[in-house]
Amino acid sequence: MGNSIPEETVIEKCLKILDVALYRHPYRDHGSKKLLTGKAILLLVDAQLRQYDSLWEISENLRAKKALQQLTQLDSIHESTIHRKLEDLPTEVLQELCASIFEEIHGKYREKKGLSSLGKLHIIDASKIVLPKKVGEWAYCTKHENSIKIHLRYIVADEKTAYPDHFVLSTGAVSDQEGAVELVVDANATYVLDRGYINYSNYLSWTKDNIPFVARVQARSKLKVLEERAVPTDSPIIRDADVEVKVPKTEETFILRLVEYNDDEGTLYRVVTNRWDISAYEVSEIYRHRWKIELFFKWIKQHLNIVKLYNRKPEAVWNQIYIAMIAYGLCELIKIQTGTTKTTWEVLKTLRIYWFDSWEQFLNALNREPSRTSKGRKKKGKRGRPRKHPRKLKAVKFMVK
Repeated sequence: MGNSIPEETVIEKCLKILDVALYRHPYRDHGSKKLLTGKAILLLVDAQLRQYDSLWEISENLRAKKALQQLTQLDSIHESTIHRKLEDLPTEVLQELCASIFEEIHGKYREKKGLSSLGKLHIIDASKIVLPKKVGEWAYCTKHENSIKIHLRYIVADEKTAYPDHFVLSTGAVSDQEGAVELVVDANATYVLDRGYINYSNYLSWTKDNIPFVARVQARSKLKVLEERAVPTDSPIIRDADVEVKVPKTEETFILRLVEYNDDEGTLYRVVTNRWDISAYEVSEIYRHRWKIELFFKWIKQHLNIVKLYNRKPEAVWNQIYIAMIAYGLCELIKIQTGTTKTTWEVLKTLRIYWFDSWEQFLNALNREPSRTSKGRKKKGKRGRPRKHPRKLKAVKFMVK
């Protein structure tokens, strides 16, 4: 029989995208014999994708999996070595790698035009990760909390496509408003911000730079109404008006548009914007999309376990967050490259199951049509009149002997 060409496994396909297996940092790896920078990145990205809770799991997984040993050219590594390497990894290398992956994702979606008449949206928000009381004192925020923040820009390219394209890390004491300065830069998209970003000086600066935004303000925010516009009686819109805004420090005034509306649950929203080219209802629709960034933060915390830190020293914490974002980017790139209609979460679940199997098996599983076409049996309501009073329960006495 002739020599057969071995099939490429899922782990090989995914981690080769990073192209760092042979990378050796000229300074940080000086004197390192086994765990060089490139190999450490592969091990840690593998750990984030497969949601390992401890360094022991990373070490034991390497011992158990021949495919991972071949990819990293390591047969074993102690967890204490991984612990030290995580804080010693060059953060700038991880930043560049993460930025290149995000840029590739952005390039794939660049041609998308946004949401009908609303255009592209850039949602700005920050998410907090709380650190332990003693070892997290380097990120002291208040007497009750040590924390860090991920300040993120999230692009809504159309109704079905949304992705992060840039983020900034900070300690929890850095305000959301300070983080926004690094993220609000493009005049070709509308920025969406919640109440944590109320800063009239920023609003004035963005208005002068022709950067459109929609920002929620507090119920007690004092805005001088200059002109009211009529709103439809059958609409959730309560008010559409031009208001005068004053910058507290400089006393400089400028005009914004105020839109007040109720959501489906009756909650009142007050948002200001410098867009007069769309209807008040469309302004409310822009702000409605802000929840998508909340879903992304929930996604990375739950599915990549980003809150489970392997090492709580400053450099290690920053490095692990970059590695988690790289892991997310890999999932998104795999979704794009395969052309699947599955969600990123479904792609990640399938990756985990077929991680050490062939790429062809993974593709077959990802593209498999559901075998069940019916919606299943539907529960029927009980006959008779609906219960008028709540059912009363009696204490159940039961002892297992």
